[in-house]
Amino acid sequence: MILAVICVVGCVGILFLRGRMQKGVPLYPLRETEAGETVYFRQQDDRWAQDRLGTARDTMASSGCLVCALAAGLDMQAARLGLDFYMTAGELNEALGEASAYTDSGAVIWGSIPAAVSGTESYVADSVKAEEIDAFLEQGIFPVVKVRVNGVGAWHWVLITGTDADGYLCMDPMAEEETPVSLSAFQDRVYSVRAVYFTGQ
Repeated sequence: MILAVICVVGCVGILFLRGRMQKGVPLYPLRETEAGETVYFRQQDDRWAQDRLGTARDTMASSGCLVCALAAGLDMQAARLGLDFYMTAGELNEALGEASAYTDSGAVIWGSIPAAVSGTESYVADSVKAEEIDAFLEQGIFPVVKVRVNGVGAWHWVLITGTDADGYLCMDPMAEEETPVSLSAFQDRVYSVRAVYFTGQ
């Protein structure tokens, strides 16, 4: 009986901690960074909407927000650096598949991205900090952040492209129009930060 109680208390404690870890961090820029010219890739684009993520059943249309955001971020950085590089979201998805950079469930394996896109490095932040995102933007590196749709719904990835007077601006792969979306559309809450960038930065 005592063992059962301990197990129950332990499970409740784990769920409580998980809940705390999934609350997200309110994120606001510490300085303004002009967005400049933004590359837009939509998950629902007919050119790749039905392409699968590696061997997973998920498609770009259903779960390709991260790939769209990463491709746009790399293209924007390459343009600023004057690099001869341009890759659509569909091409990046294909390259990730060929490099076995997806898990069986379609999640991106961050350490395998450089094998898919030569000359790049991937970065996984330990925590969510405005200072770090601002530093990336200052270098012309565009990080991706994990949010919830409408701030409370399904997990979603968007690309941070700059700031305005109201906060961070995003390229949202689910948006219908090619216009910046404010992070406030996701209640300014961010759950994790990642970046893929060209080496030498």
